[in-house]
Amino acid sequence: MQGPAASRGSVRKAEQAWSQAMALMQRGDSAGAGAQFALATTHDPSAADAWLGLHATGQRQEEALDGMLRSSGNFGALRTKFGLPLRSTFQIGHYVTFRLENARDLWLAAMSSLLDKKRVDEAWAGLSSAQLDCDETKFVCTRYAFVKEDWALVLRFATGIGDAFLYDEAQLYVGAALFAQGVYHEALNVLAPLPRKLETGSRFDAETKYFMGRSLEELGRQEEALKRYQYAFRCSPGLFDVDVRARARPAPVASPAPRAADLVPPRPAEPAQPAAPTPTVPAPAPAGGPTPPGDTDSGQPDAEARARLLAEAQKSLDGMIGLEPVKRQVLTLIAQLRMAVLREEQGLPGGARPRHFVFAGPPGTGKTTVARIIGKVFAGLGLLSSGHVIEAQRVDLVGQHLGSTAIKTSKVIDSALNGVLFIDEAYALSNSGYSGGDAFGDEALQVLLKRAEDDRDRLVVVLAGYRDEMAGLLAANPGLVSRFTTRVDFPSYSAQELVLIARAVLASQGDEPDEGAVEVLGTFCSAIVDGGMADTVGNARFARELCQKASAQRDLRLYAAHADSTPTRAEMVTVLTEDVVAAHQELMESHENSGS
Repeated sequence: MQGPAASRGSVRKAEQAWSQAMALMQRGDSAGAGAQFALATTHDPSAADAWLGLHATGQRQEEALDGMLRSSGNFGALRTKFGLPLRSTFQIGHYVTFRLENARDLWLAAMSSLLDKKRVDEAWAGLSSAQLDCDETKFVCTRYAFVKEDWALVLRFATGIGDAFLYDEAQLYVGAALFAQGVYHEALNVLAPLPRKLETGSRFDAETKYFMGRSLEELGRQEEALKRYQYAFRCSPGLFDVDVRARARPAPVASPAPRAADLVPPRPAEPAQPAAPTPTVPAPAPAGGPTPPGDTDSGQPDAEARARLLAEAQKSLDGMIGLEPVKRQVLTLIAQLRMAVLREEQGLPGGARPRHFVFAGPPGTGKTTVARIIGKVFAGLGLLSSGHVIEAQRVDLVGQHLGSTAIKTSKVIDSALNGVLFIDEAYALSNSGYSGGDAFGDEALQVLLKRAEDDRDRLVVVLAGYRDEMAGLLAANPGLVSRFTTRVDFPSYSAQELVLIARAVLASQGDEPDEGAVEVLGTFCSAIVDGGMADTVGNARFARELCQKASAQRDLRLYAAHADSTPTRAEMVTVLTEDVVAAHQELMESHENSGS
């Protein structure tokens, strides 16, 4: 169904706004892009690709989906006209996201939305005549049958689903359907191999073990059932009534077979509603993952420790040289988070909290330091129980063959739970230089996206790298744009700031440059900045390495001059001009030899 036709002038304005939005998307400005996409829909409500763009930014997604459906005849028109790619994602299941790019995807998104709203009869009107010619359609039909509590149709539609992610969730429905019919042995056979692709230790894993426990309990195998319940409780303590069932007890708890409405898990974006009061317990460690450093028995730092973390974060931020725009943005973040906590304490809506970040800028500009500050802030406000930082790059996340990447990425994420995962050079996960695409990097990104959403209350993810490369990563992966909504731009240092950093490094070592050394430090830093080499040599890293080498040159000079005597205290802590000159020569030669 098409809306009323827009005037030619309105169409031109819509196209201009859409083009501007796409440019902003490429720069990683999802908020600005969303505003321009929204403007385009105002000028031309039939601009389906403008609604798609709005959806891709994570803004007004339900309205955007309705807009795409109303103007489905124009879906792809702007992308074709301007030759620009654009896609979004949607929740095809409770644990699986799927692309939203073509007309088929749009139809699937519409059916999934109807099922989400429990408008099953409307969904069936579209699904009943569908050809079961792809995994996605089979899966959505399986979801329909499950919500409808038509157990025979669940078993029929779930047959032959090959996609590993869709297979896992479909088999959960099959297992739960078998349990609901009292077919307990076969329910165990279906559920036992899960998860095959979805994460071990996740809520999905907890659900499979929960229904295995229910089946075992019905078969009188109480001890085996208790083991499954306790594992499910460790993974997801708010799941159904698992907090009650996971407690050791002398006799089984009788319970009727659950209805489908009780079995369908909530969206990851919605908090689970437990069937009974949830006991106060430490946050469970993920299966296979180590306990993050800094966790205490209570799972949270006490009030004194939290205050200390906030003070340390503020001190570290204040101690950073330069980076005034970054400092202002971090202070704004602290204020946002603090006010959200206070509002919740007063029973007011807390509002959306920034959870995941993009740090864009050249090397040596404090990105890792700011990530550590953010970790302390989140822990200090009680939003994370540890706030530790795990640093990773592509090599830490990507395996040697498809399938191993998901396992490797999940283990790194597990180690960062209750803290911050800092991924440097994150753009390397989307390498367009590979023939046929970068399947390994894409696999890592998909796991990262899902875990960033599923574990958003226990994890902060920071993607870091050069500005242009990070903009390209976001443009190629709309799912990142909707989840990584806060971007912090790190500027290069000025020559004066590099000198201040150098002097701070020397002071931290107990050293002091003489007047001539300070002068040549300024000369060398100015030459680096004016020559456009600051980013190449690593900004603050250059200043730090220069000072470390200057101190080493000083020690070498004193060793040669005092072979049979002891230098004075002043000599041992003073860096001279000649020490800085020699250090600079050595440092620049090493950069030339390394090709940087």
